[in-house]
Amino acid sequence: MSSLLHNLLLDLRRRGHCVLNELAALEKGLPADFNAHRASVIQRLTRALSLVDDLLADPDLADPLLEPNFFMDFKRLSELILNVEDSSLLILKRCSQEDRFLSALLQQICREVGYKDPVPLCGALSFQYFQALMGMDIIMTPQTQASELLALPDLYHELAHFVLFRCRADFEVPLLGLIHKFFADAIRRGKQQGLPKASLDIIRDNHGLWTGSWHIEFACDMVATYWCGPAYGLANLRLSATRGDPYQDSATHPADDARRVGIECVLKLTGDAKAAGEIDRLWQDLKRLSPSVQPPGYAKRYSTRLLEQLAQCVHDACTRSGFRGFAAQQQQKDAFVSRAVSDAWKAFQHDAGAFPTFESAAIERLKSQLLPT
Repeated sequence: MSSLLHNLLLDLRRRGHCVLNELAALEKGLPADFNAHRASVIQRLTRALSLVDDLLADPDLADPLLEPNFFMDFKRLSELILNVEDSSLLILKRCSQEDRFLSALLQQICREVGYKDPVPLCGALSFQYFQALMGMDIIMTPQTQASELLALPDLYHELAHFVLFRCRADFEVPLLGLIHKFFADAIRRGKQQGLPKASLDIIRDNHGLWTGSWHIEFACDMVATYWCGPAYGLANLRLSATRGDPYQDSATHPADDARRVGIECVLKLTGDAKAAGEIDRLWQDLKRLSPSVQPPGYAKRYSTRLLEQLAQCVHDACTRSGFRGFAAQQQQKDAFVSRAVSDAWKAFQHDAGAFPTFESAAIERLKSQLLPT
């Protein structure tokens, strides 16, 4: 009688070949960028299925002492097949006009900002706002994103996740160094001042949040601001107003109000201090309207000094990496997405009532430039 693990591997091989067959049948009718993604996924899936065959053929698979190790391999391969099914296969099978437009839009953004790595595929299939699936080279957007401009700066944020993922030594490593030093200094000062253990534990807890995933979100905001300029700060304000409490944070995301500070730090570094001040004024208005109250310990949890240091680090890394900032893009004749995003927010602020007409015309212009018939 076959073991449970043996049967699970057989089932995994069956599922993998089902996905592979569906991918193989999708070649005709796909645009070049979608087909390139399909070919890449087929290669990865083919390698994974070869590993499944190797596991099934391994005589040690039946050894009860080694089965847990083989099971970990099974879990890793199973996760890959599930990710392909839930993301790549989903986008490729749908391949709607919206997905084609968003993928072409993302390609143009990459050209404008000087992003040199492979461009992720983009699909309007997300149920959780914007999502970056780095391991699959995919960005998911809200289902109406192909018809909207005000949230488009968030696409720059998701692209920034790929920068942090692929260029860790240039971006994440120095950021973590700054964060570790900041909190180590805070602990040392706290001990010198005789702070109680509970207060020191709060500092340690905050340190864990910053190094867990908060530093990634702050950094992606900052890269997106470097690329997108004031429009990113305005989009962050809009998102906070419509979806959340400005002071609320979680294990994965810092508070929107703290993210505002990081964004404004980068705007000042790029010479947009006036825009940073205007965004801050709008934030004060939002907080006046909101019933939310800043919680105790908030200022110590989100040090402005630390955010200034991180902003300088990200700004310098963007410059060294050869990325084109917002001001430089505005000087390029072919940076039409950058101008469209900036102009959209200017139009919205000038006359929000007339904005739908402006937005519809702007979207059609982008489609004609990106998807010529």
